[in-house]
Amino acid sequence: MNLEAHNPKITPFLRAFTLVETLVLIGAGFGLFLFPEITRAQWPWELAPFNTRFLGAVYLGAMVPIGLMFLSGRWSPTRPVLRAIFTFTFIVLVVSLFSSSQFDFGSPSVWGWFVIYVSLPLSAAYHLWLYRSMPTTHLHRVPSNWSTILRVASALLVLYGLGLIILPSIFSSLFPWKLDIFHSQLYSAAFITGGVILFSVATAATSVEFIVAGLSEATFSICAILGLVIVDASVKKIDWSAANTLSWLFLLAVLALLGLAMIVAGVRGTPRRMDG
Repeated sequence: MNLEAHNPKITPFLRAFTLVETLVLIGAGFGLFLFPEITRAQWPWELAPFNTRFLGAVYLGAMVPIGLMFLSGRWSPTRPVLRAIFTFTFIVLVVSLFSSSQFDFGSPSVWGWFVIYVSLPLSAAYHLWLYRSMPTTHLHRVPSNWSTILRVASALLVLYGLGLIILPSIFSSLFPWKLDIFHSQLYSAAFITGGVILFSVATAATSVEFIVAGLSEATFSICAILGLVIVDASVKKIDWSAANTLSWLFLLAVLALLGLAMIVAGVRGTPRRMDG
């Protein structure tokens, strides 16, 4: 069986759309993380320093799998990434609509925000429906130990994300800095999406999907920790011995290690590599 038969190309429209999304993520991710003062002035709402770097980490974590999806142009690794795109953008859209008071609709950047977060979930939903009957012959069973780890991690991430939506004041207290309700619910998208992409590769996957999912989790977690360190080096507001700070760091460190382990496993052919 040849590559085209068991791992077909995605549509030219989706690939072009993904290129645009990748470029937006590059600009937003690196802009918020490396050039916060410049990017923050152009953002659709006011961002505090810690939120600026954390949101940059979120976008950098999304940039990697979506960029690889564009470069590949095939159903693997698109399969888990497309689910992640829909999950993230749909949650962000709903939170933004319910928090419209956060936005100044006289600003062009606000309209750009809503154009992006309406078009992306619509595109992802359409392509998930379009590809609902895509072949699964390229997938291989994930070893039981990995399957258990990924299912547990996925469930914990989704539960924490739901907590940030339903009980934001309680679940956001884990963060080393104080979050308002809007940012708490907005950040839920990152954790729920992380759970979705892990669950998507927990039972059957390809080695490249393992690598892509691992890169996403590791990039987000490492950048989030680095962002906290960088910002606090200037503002000195984090209590590094506080239980919530230590718990937050532990959560992200574990997620980073899981992502790195997935990358190593994928490079070594877990699950078994696709036939070429």
